Amino acid sequence: MPDMVEVPFEVQRPQNGLRVDQYLAQRLARYSRAQIQRIIEDGQVFLRGRAAKASSRVAAGETVYVKYPKTVEATCAYSSLPVLYEDQDLLAVNKPGDVLSHPTDKIVENSATSILKKQFPSTPLFLAHRLDRETSGVLLFAKSKRCASRLSGQFLRREVSKEYWAIVRGTVSWKKKMVDAPVGREGLGIYVRQMVGKGQTAVTEFSLLRTGLALSLVAARPQTGRLHQIRVHLAHVGHPIVGDKLYTGNGELYMKTVDGTLTPRDYDLLGAERQMLHAASIELEQPMTGKAIVIEAPAPDDFKALLPA
Repeated sequence: MPDMVEVPFEVQRPQNGLRVDQYLAQRLARYSRAQIQRIIEDGQVFLRGRAAKASSRVAAGETVYVKYPKTVEATCAYSSLPVLYEDQDLLAVNKPGDVLSHPTDKIVENSATSILKKQFPSTPLFLAHRLDRETSGVLLFAKSKRCASRLSGQFLRREVSKEYWAIVRGTVSWKKKMVDAPVGREGLGIYVRQMVGKGQTAVTEFSLLRTGLALSLVAARPQTGRLHQIRVHLAHVGHPIVGDKLYTGNGELYMKTVDGTLTPRDYDLLGAERQMLHAASIELEQPMTGKAIVIEAPAPDDFKALLPA
C-alpha cells in the first residue's frame, strides 16, 4: 500500500448537518460524486476518530479527515506568510498567488494552513474562508472553535464585506456595474468550470478604478459567495481576468495546465502566469468583542507590474 497523507477539512456553519458525501462534494470540487463515494467506501474518510459512512452527518466545528496516496511535492517556497492583522482571536495574512488556502490530495506543504502551522506552532488556527490558489490577498483565520463559529455566522449572514481588485482584458466603458446572474457548474468537459445561467443566485458589484488601451483595473464587491463568482461574472460581461486559465476562451488553457503542456505562446495569450485577482480588503466585526475591523492587503509585485497606466 502506498504511503498516505491525511488532509483535514474543517466543517463551517453553512455545512452543518450535511451528509459526509454531500459535504465532500462541496469541498472537493475536482471530484465527481462517484469518486467521492469510492474514497468513502475505501475507508479513506474519517469523522470523529472512525471511518465515516456516506450517510454520516457532519457538524459545524468538526474536522473531516481524508487520506490520499502521498505524492511527491515541490519544496515550499515560503517559511512564513506576512501578517496583516492579529489579536487574541483572529489572524489575517497576505496569501501569495501561488499558495493554496488549505491542503488537497496532491498539495499539502504548499498551503497557507500548513505554512502557518509551522509559523505559529502553538496557536490553533481555523480557516474562516478560502481564496483560489492563484488569488492573492487577505486570508482570515480564527484562533478558537468558538470564534470560528461566530465568524462563520457573520459570513453566512453576509455581514462580512470583501473587496477584490482584478486586472481585466479590454477597456471598461462603465464606471459601476451590478451583475446579478446565477452561477453554477457548467457540467461539460471541465468539472470545476462554472457558468452563468444556472445554479444559485450570484450578485457582484463592480466599479472601475483605472483603465488603459488593453487592460483595466476594477474593484469587485461580491454580495454572495459562489465558487469562482467574480471570475465567472467578469468573463460573462466580456472582461475576463488576465491570466485566468479556466475562464479565458473555453478553458482549453486550463486543460493544458493540468496536462503540463502550456507553452510560452500560451502564456503570451494569457498575459500573466497567474490570474490577476487580489483580495484587497475585508471588513467585519471582531467576533468576540464586536469591534469594527478593516484589514487591507497590499498588492503583490506581479500584480502592480501589470496595472494600466
